[in-house]
Amino acid sequence: MEAALLHRFARARFRASPCLCSAKTLSRSLPHLALLQSRLISSSPSSTPSNSPAHHTTLSAITSAISATTKQRPLIALGIETSCDDTCAAIVTSERQILSEVLRTQHHLHEPMGGIVPKLAHHAHMRNLPEVVKEAIQKAGLGERGIQEIDVIAVTRGPGLAHCLGVGLNAAKTLAAALNKPLIGVHHMEAHALTARLTTKDPDSPGKLLGADPYPSFPFLTLLVSGGHTLLLVAHSVDRYTTLATTVDDSVGEAFDKTARELDIPWLPGRAGGPGASLEEFAKGSQTPLRYLDQLPIPMSLRTNKRKMKFSFAGLKSAVTRIVNQEKASDPGGVMDEKKKRDLAAGFQHCALTHLCQKVEQGLVDCREQGVQISSLVISGGVGRNMILRAMMDEVCQRFEYELSNPLKHSAVLTTSAGPGLGPSAVGMEAVTSSGVTETARARRPVQVICPPPKLCTDNAVMIAWTGLERYQRGLVDCYDIDIAPKWPLDMLGTGVVPE
Repeated sequence: MEAALLHRFARARFRASPCLCSAKTLSRSLPHLALLQSRLISSSPSSTPSNSPAHHTTLSAITSAISATTKQRPLIALGIETSCDDTCAAIVTSERQILSEVLRTQHHLHEPMGGIVPKLAHHAHMRNLPEVVKEAIQKAGLGERGIQEIDVIAVTRGPGLAHCLGVGLNAAKTLAAALNKPLIGVHHMEAHALTARLTTKDPDSPGKLLGADPYPSFPFLTLLVSGGHTLLLVAHSVDRYTTLATTVDDSVGEAFDKTARELDIPWLPGRAGGPGASLEEFAKGSQTPLRYLDQLPIPMSLRTNKRKMKFSFAGLKSAVTRIVNQEKASDPGGVMDEKKKRDLAAGFQHCALTHLCQKVEQGLVDCREQGVQISSLVISGGVGRNMILRAMMDEVCQRFEYELSNPLKHSAVLTTSAGPGLGPSAVGMEAVTSSGVTETARARRPVQVICPPPKLCTDNAVMIAWTGLERYQRGLVDCYDIDIAPKWPLDMLGTGVVPE
């Protein structure tokens, strides 16, 4: 009976019930097997008394098996990322240690083409991935057992370029099957959203990362801005998201990339490079950044559509092209002056980032009106590296507050009209209203802007491995026969439905 219960409970922890896995394999994959003992005791048949020798012998054997199976160390995940133009592998632990990370960029292949060429990216992944995975395992210092120490294989399943996704998924399936390990198909945008829970320290204990519940706690707002996506979402929990706004045409990353190409800005080399990063750096040299602002629109900012939760960058991108053509036409040599290029880059960046800030502010207003307590704004994706964007978003979020769940813990951060920690609103003190009713004050804090380190804002395997661990510890494991999902809205993630 106990073996049957073990088998049934283990299978219940997996969402993908059609997987053909044995009870032994499933039990080895579960991170919380110690919970089985209490379940078995409460489910034991009345025909076997709890004080019978047979009962205790069986439970003792199961407890010994649980102790032997449950690893007395953090869980370890191997992450593989091949959704676009970077070939990545990383090994991360459940204690938020990055044991290794390896990345091969393809900038030298795509810069001459002016953008990402899917066929070139696919072939580069085929060449690079075996060595990248091998190097990540070697650098991780896993000891004598090597790759056998890995508990979970996580891989980007979508969204992304179809052929590129297939390279990583096929490699991950092969590794998981050969090593008899659980496979986690990760949503690329969920990984961006959860990266902050790997890298962010508790603001009230700045010397260390949080333990059981990573920071930021759910729910939080997340702005995912990259070459393929512009999304504003509420993250309710792992596997559950609500989309507040998305782009109706181009992504902000695509607008940055095409503007950089229009202005003939050379790509910055290396991991933190690319056209978007080059435009930010190029714009720093502008001496008259307001030169073109009267010709550049801030999208969706008119009174008629300012409250609409949509992003749009096609009009701004077209305005840049129109100005460039006008400047070239007015020049005898048919070229645009370098100073004017820098001014136009600065003007474009200002309008694009202002548009993002306006919609995030509206999203915070909507959440407040609906009673959703948002404590943090997480900015991730390639454009999330932009330091001006981070500063502008911090100004926006300072205008919004949230109620602390444990005011006694956060007494030092309370501010009142009398000053920090002073007056009748101070935490732990009581205020007497005009009617004589005593009320306990509520502590409040401005919404926090959280940005992962710049190198983890772009596509990387660290975020894939970490998300694999977050999902695995919640029993969200996939079968070996899962397929890629090149188009996969994030708010479909918790429904169990994956687009064909």
